[in-house]
Amino acid sequence: MIMVGPGTGVAPFRAFLHERQRLRRDGARWLFFGHQRRACDFFYEDELEDLTAAGTLTRLSTAFSRDQEEKVYVQDRMIEEGADLYRWLDAGAWFYVCGDAKRMAPDVDRALHRIVAAHGGLSESARPRHVARLAAGRYLRDVY
Repeated sequence: MIMVGPGTGVAPFRAFLHERQRLRRDGARWLFFGHQRRACDFFYEDELEDLTAAGTLTRLSTAFSRDQEEKVYVQDRMIEEGADLYRWLDAGAWFYVCGDAKRMAPDVDRALHRIVAAHGGLSESARPRHVARLAAGRYLRDVY
């Protein structure tokens, strides 16, 4: 399970993780979380670190857009970690996105297409079909 939940978009993923922990479900889980500033906007930081330490959250990738001169967003982290993200998707991971529909969700979608292009070894014409196959069952968005 790969989850992209910047800001308040992290809320459903907390529930996913706690349910997995309670039911002792196996499987890898990766969360991309972002916000403006780590010092004041890292919602549930202690909780997410505890879930990581417990093995419930396999991987946590963060992006804080205002902590450095150049803004860094979750889609930038996705691209940076694109090879691993593609391997997870290729192995059957589900891809969930929750949060801003206006800017974040389209940017994440474009990043996903770039990752498929860079790491999928697919022809240009095959890339959209590959992402469409994901969207048909394993690419779910709750954006608002």
